[in-house]
Amino acid sequence: MRKVEPKTDDYDRPMSSKEKKVKVYPQLRLDHESFPETKKWEVGKEYTIKLKLKMTGLSISRFQNDSEFYITGFEINK
Repeated sequence: MRKVEPKTDDYDRPMSSKEKKVKVYPQLRLDHESFPETKKWEVGKEYTIKLKLKMTGLSISRFQNDSEFYITGFEINK
C-alpha cells in the first residue's frame, strides 16, 4: 500500500514558541447509513478498506488539482 505524505500547514500567522506547523492529511468522510460498520470503530485506530470507485470529474488547473468519484462498493480488510 502506498503511503500518503501529509502537507504542512503553511498559513501566514505569527508563530509562538508553542505553535508548530500542522501536518494535514487528505480526508474522507463515510456516512453511517452507507457504512454502518464504522460506528463500531475506535477513534485513533487505523483501518484498511478497499473502495470501488467511479470517476466523475477531473480538475487540473492553477487553482484546483483533484479528481472526483462516486463510491460504488467497498470491502473491509480485517
